[in-house]
Amino acid sequence: MKNTLFRAITLLALVGVLAVPSVRAESAVKEKAVGKRTLAKYDADKDGKLSEQERAMWDADKAKAKADRKAKKSSAKESASPESR
Repeated sequence: MKNTLFRAITLLALVGVLAVPSVRAESAVKEKAVGKRTLAKYDADKDGKLSEQERAMWDADKAKAKADRKAKKSSAKESASPESR
């Protein structure tokens, strides 16, 4: 009985250890997938992938666009509120 339990625990541990690298590899592939328009705009060295600096520029532009949308949405709410009439 102890031998069977030991085998089951060992097998589960082995499966867990082997599953971690495959999950990390999938997330790395998802990170690298960038659209053609994004590459055309941000790939300064034209190597077909974004470097850390190019990705930082892309992230900064995304953050700025998000802030602009949020500001526009809040200004639209303020102009539509009954208190301003």
